[in-house]
Amino acid sequence: MTTTQYLKFCPGKIFGIVASSSAAIVPVNLNERINLKDNFFAVPACENVYIWNLRTKEKTLVLNGENSIVTCLIADSNHKNIAVGYADGTVRIFSIQDGECIVSFIGHKTAVSCLIYENDSSRLASGGKDSEIVIWDVIDETGLFRLKGHKGPISKCLFYQPKNCLISSSKDTYIKFWDLDTQHCFYTLVGNQLEILDIVLIKGTKLICGLNGQKIRVWNIFVENDDSSDSPVTKKLKANLQEQHDLNLVLDEGLMRDENEEIYDSKFKSTEVGELSYTENKAASIIVDPTERIIAVHGSTKFLWLYKILNEEEMRKRLRKKRAKEAKRKKDADEDDCDNDETSLSVDDEYQALKPIQLISKIDSCCISVDETDIAKITALLKNNTVVQYEFDLKIKHNDYQVSRSISMPGHRSFVRTVSCSSDGYSILSACDQSVKIWRSFSEEQKCATTLPCDASLCSVFVPGNNHCIIGTKNGKLNIFDIDKHELVNSIDAHDGFVKCICLSPGQVGVTSGGSDKEIKFWDFELVRDEKQSESRKMLSLSIKRTLQMPEETLCLKYSPDGKKLAIALLDSTVQVLFADSLKLAFSLYGHEFPVSCLDISHDNSLIITGSSDRTIRIWSMEFGSCNKRLKIANEKGLPNDKSITCLQFLPKTHLFFSGSKDHLVRQWDADNFQKIITLKGHQNEITAMAVHPDGTFVVTASKDRSIRTWEKTREPLILQEQQEIEAEEREKETEDLPTVPGEVNKEVALPGMKTPQTIRTVDQLIEALELYEVEAKQLKEYELQCEKADKKLPPPPTHMLFIAYHVNTPIEYMKKVALKIKPSELEGVLLHLPFNYALEFLKVITEFVDRGWETEFCEKCVTFLVRVHFDQISTNQSIRPVINKLKEKLFQQMHHIRDAIGFAKVVSNLHLRTIESQEDISTMFSELMKKRKEKGWNDL
Repeated sequence: MTTTQYLKFCPGKIFGIVASSSAAIVPVNLNERINLKDNFFAVPACENVYIWNLRTKEKTLVLNGENSIVTCLIADSNHKNIAVGYADGTVRIFSIQDGECIVSFIGHKTAVSCLIYENDSSRLASGGKDSEIVIWDVIDETGLFRLKGHKGPISKCLFYQPKNCLISSSKDTYIKFWDLDTQHCFYTLVGNQLEILDIVLIKGTKLICGLNGQKIRVWNIFVENDDSSDSPVTKKLKANLQEQHDLNLVLDEGLMRDENEEIYDSKFKSTEVGELSYTENKAASIIVDPTERIIAVHGSTKFLWLYKILNEEEMRKRLRKKRAKEAKRKKDADEDDCDNDETSLSVDDEYQALKPIQLISKIDSCCISVDETDIAKITALLKNNTVVQYEFDLKIKHNDYQVSRSISMPGHRSFVRTVSCSSDGYSILSACDQSVKIWRSFSEEQKCATTLPCDASLCSVFVPGNNHCIIGTKNGKLNIFDIDKHELVNSIDAHDGFVKCICLSPGQVGVTSGGSDKEIKFWDFELVRDEKQSESRKMLSLSIKRTLQMPEETLCLKYSPDGKKLAIALLDSTVQVLFADSLKLAFSLYGHEFPVSCLDISHDNSLIITGSSDRTIRIWSMEFGSCNKRLKIANEKGLPNDKSITCLQFLPKTHLFFSGSKDHLVRQWDADNFQKIITLKGHQNEITAMAVHPDGTFVVTASKDRSIRTWEKTREPLILQEQQEIEAEEREKETEDLPTVPGEVNKEVALPGMKTPQTIRTVDQLIEALELYEVEAKQLKEYELQCEKADKKLPPPPTHMLFIAYHVNTPIEYMKKVALKIKPSELEGVLLHLPFNYALEFLKVITEFVDRGWETEFCEKCVTFLVRVHFDQISTNQSIRPVINKLKEKLFQQMHHIRDAIGFAKVVSNLHLRTIESQEDISTMFSELMKKRKEKGWNDL
C-alpha cells in the first residue's frame, strides 16, 4: 500500500482590513518622551491588533494573536502594555514597544467582554460573557480570585480605588459593588428594567449608565450627605469656604489624611439624580475623555451624541442665569416668595448637549482627547472598515464637524465578493460593492496598488496580459478597467439581470458570462477607437459572438482546461456539461439537494467538483458524469456541519482541492482518496471567495470579516495520521470548570484559573519530574552510603540525560528548574490537578527548597495552596506531619524576614516621599504668596 505525501499549507499574509468591529479603538503612546496619543491608535483586526499612525496612515505595529477574534482591548496608564481579550476567554498582555506577549491568562469559558486596568496598572479585571469577573495580578502574573453574582454577560467594570472596590454592570439589569478586600458584593443597584450596556464614573461620584433603550441614567454614589436641595455649585462653594476656614488644618498632612479616611469610611449611598436627553434606541457605548470634559454616546446609527461637562465657572454662570430667569418669572407673576430662591441645576444643566456628529457610516467605537485650549479630537472606528478623526473647538456652540484624518485605503468598505489572481501571480484582484482593488507584494506584506470605483461587483477576471480586468456587476454590466491607467475603459450592457459569473474562453480570445436572465453569452476581445481621446488610440472592448438560452438562472460556469467542455451550474440544483464547440449537452449532474454555488475541473479534465448549499461536496467523473464520492463536511466537534459551501478550487496539476464554507474554515481535500487533509483556521466569518496562484504556491481567500488571507505552501511534509490525531484531540478538548476547593463555601468567589490543555501538559511534566527525582535521589543516596562504607570516593553513577539538558548536577537542582518553569498564571491550576500522592511528594521537595533558602515566595504559595486544598487528607496523614511542622517552622521564619525587609523599604520610601511633598508644598505656597503680593502692588517689600 502506497502512502500519499502532502506538503503543508500555513497561514501567510493578511491584508484588506483596517479594523474589525469586535472591540473598541484605544489611543496609545509609543514614545514615552512625547505625548503622541492623538497619532497612534490600537484597533482590533480579527485575531490581531493593529497600531496605526493616523498622521502617516501607516501600520506601526502588529500584535499577533491566534485563531480567536479580539473582543476587547485596553492600554495601561503608563502606555507600556496593552491587554487584549479574545473570544475563547483568553487575556493576553502585550508590550507596546516590541509587540511581544508578556503573559497569557485563561479564566473565562466564553468571550471576554470587558477589561479594565487599575490606576497603577498592578491589577487587571476581566469580565466575560459567562457572567463572571476575574481579578488578575499583572505584576505576579497570576489570578487573584473570581467574582460570581451576575446572571448575564458583563458589560463594564470600573475600579474605585479610594474604597478599593470594583463596580460592575451586566445585561442582567444590575450594577454590583464589590469589596476587593473581603471579596464580596456589598451593594447592588437595582431599578433598571433594561439591559445595562455601559457605565462610566465621573468625578468619583457620578455614575452614568447607558441602557438598551432611550435612557441614560445618572446616579450619585459614594456621597456622605445626600442633600438634593443643594446644587453641585452650592456644594462646591460650601466646600471651598470650609477649606478656607480650616486652612491651617489642611496644611497639616496627618489631619488631612484622617479627614479623608472618615469620608471613605462613611456609609455607602446611591441616589438617582436624573436622566440625560437621548433619542436613539439604545446607548451602546459611553465614552469620557481623560480630562472629564466631554461625554460621547452612540448607539447603532451614524450619529455620535456629545455632552459637554461644565466646569465650576460655567456651572456658576448657568446657575445665576437660571435664578435670574426664575426671579423675573416670579416678579411678573406677582408671587410673594421672590426672595426665597431654591433654584438648582438639573442633570441636563450640568451636562450641556452639543450638536451631534453625523459620521459617514455606522459607528462602532470612539475615543476622545481634549487639550488645555478646549480643542477636542474624536477618533472613531466605523463599521465600514474605516478609522476617522474629527477636530473641533468646544468654545464654539454650533460646530461644523469635518474629518481631519482618516484611514480607509488599505481595505474595502464592505465584504469582498470576488477575488482573482493574475496569470503571473504578481497581482491579486478583490472587488466589493463599492470598489475594485489591485494588491501587489511590497516587502513582507500586500499593499493596495490601485483602487478602481465600481458599483455592485459580483465576479471578476483578469484579461490576458494582466493590464486589464473585467468586472461583472449587479446591474447587468461588464466593466472593463485599465489597471495601469486607473480608469474605466468600457462598460457593456451584458445581461438584463445580475452578471453572476464570468470566465475566460478557450484560447483566451474572449470571455463567457452567465446571468440571472437565463442567458449565457460568449464574447470576443476587440480593439475599438477611443473617440473621446483620439482617433488613433484604441481601447479594449467586447463583441458578442453568440448567446445560449438556459432553462434556469446560471450560478457559475467553468471551461475544462482542454477547452472541450463547459460546465454550467443552474438554479434547479443541476450541473449541465456541454460540448464547448457545439454547445450540445454531454451529460447532466444530478444529486445535490440545493443549487450548486461553486465548481471546478481538474487539470487533466478527469474530475469535476461541485459545492452546494446542502453542505456537501461531490466529486464527479468527467467521462460519464458518475458521482465518485459525496463528502459531508463536519464541524470542529465532528458533527455534521450546517454551513453551506461557498467556493472550491483545484490546485494546479494535482487532484488536491480547497474548499471554503460559511463555518469560517478552509479545508484541503484529496479527490483521489476522498479524504480531508487539513483544516486551516484564521477567518472569523464566512468565506466568500477563493483564488489559487497559477503555480499553486499559495491560495487566496476572502471573508465577511473584511480580511483577505493567503495560505502558503511550505516544504514541510504533512503526515496525515498525525494531523487527524491533532484534530481529534481538538474536538475532544472542552473547557471544564476547576474542581471545588474544600473549605470554600462562598459562592461569590472562586479560583481565577481554568483547566486548559496546557495545564494538563504541565501537570504531566511535573509528575514525570517527581518520578525521576525520586529515582535519582534514591540512587544518589545509595551512592553516598557506598562511599561511606568504602571510606573513599567511588566513581559517580552516570548522569541522566535530562540533567545534562537542564544543565544541572543534582536531582534537587533539576526539580528547581522544572518547578520554576511553571507559569505563575497556571500555578494554582497545576497544583489543583496534581494527584494527592504526588502533592505529598512535591511538599517534600519544597522542604528541600526551604532548607537551602531557595525561592521563598514560590514555596509559600505552593504550600499554602496545597494545604488548603488537601487539608482533610493532610490532617489525618501521620507520615506528612513532620514535613508540615518543618515547613511551618522554617518557611514562616523566612517569610517574616522577607516581610520585615519589605516593610522597612516601604517606610523609607514613604519617608522620602513625604519629604519631597513637603518641599513641593512649601515652594508652591511661597510662589503663590509672592504672586498675590505682586498683584496687590507690594513689590517694594
